[in-house]
Amino acid sequence: MFDAIREGIGKWLVARFASAIKHTTRAEGRAVAVRWLSESRAVIASDLSPTEKLKKLNALVNSRTAIVAIAKSVSETVSNYRNSDLPLSMKIALPATLAAMPLFGGHAAGIAAFGGALGVPVLLLIFVGTAGITSIIEAVVSSPEARPHIVEIIDAIVQDERLRRASAEMKAAMKEQPMDPTRFAVPPEDLALRAYLLTMDPFQFERHTMSFFDAAGLESWTTRKSNDFGVDGFAIHPDGLIIVQCKRNAKENRVGRPTIQQFKGVIEEHCALRGYVVTTSSFTDEAIESAGRSEKIGLVDMDALVRWHADSPTF
Repeated sequence: MFDAIREGIGKWLVARFASAIKHTTRAEGRAVAVRWLSESRAVIASDLSPTEKLKKLNALVNSRTAIVAIAKSVSETVSNYRNSDLPLSMKIALPATLAAMPLFGGHAAGIAAFGGALGVPVLLLIFVGTAGITSIIEAVVSSPEARPHIVEIIDAIVQDERLRRASAEMKAAMKEQPMDPTRFAVPPEDLALRAYLLTMDPFQFERHTMSFFDAAGLESWTTRKSNDFGVDGFAIHPDGLIIVQCKRNAKENRVGRPTIQQFKGVIEEHCALRGYVVTTSSFTDEAIESAGRSEKIGLVDMDALVRWHADSPTF
């Protein structure tokens, strides 16, 4: 019972942080907030002493005006928890739950009063932990309000702990003329759908392809500018970076082994979690054999892509 109440309070706190950030009027402020959360998460997960962690977390809160405003908003909301939409059982349990929360391997730091002190959001972030902070980031990044500001959001995403192993060059490629994924209207009939996909503008095809990753709940985008890696789209999975190469080829123009071998090298060199090659044609036997030697690469031919339209894929 206690675990369920604690989990419920944690989800409520995550939503309060996400709401405060979403209501930040300037795109720069939202990007700063996401970066602050990423840095705070890294501090909590570090091997620093409890005292040093608290010092660093407080310094991060006070580092920018936008963060101070968000911290104040969260503090005020929590202080008024009695008037919130929390279930009664959680309202009753919230003060004791927060006051008794264990920190950093047994060290306890309670919240005696829910005033406007900026130290309160620090303790609340510690309470929700690294997983909770990740949930806040994902809630903000996937919000419709953030979509027009994808450049700023990506700037924060590339500093995410899940992407630390990606090279500086790959991170730079992620930010080259990014565009939102877009699901274009397509004919429902099989043959008409195939004909439509074959005639799509190549860049529209890339955005259309990445919309399936977006629909699966992954923050995703395409890059209009070509890069040396042959990567057309990116998606952020909870476990790391997914990279996508799109080949809007004619039916007879099959994707061969050299393309797959090169893409496998990109996946490994830049420590991506997984890579997908999506084409409107098919793959040669040699390409399929090459891909089969790696668990990190997925091949999506025209038949599989058509199935994606009928049954949304998971990644």
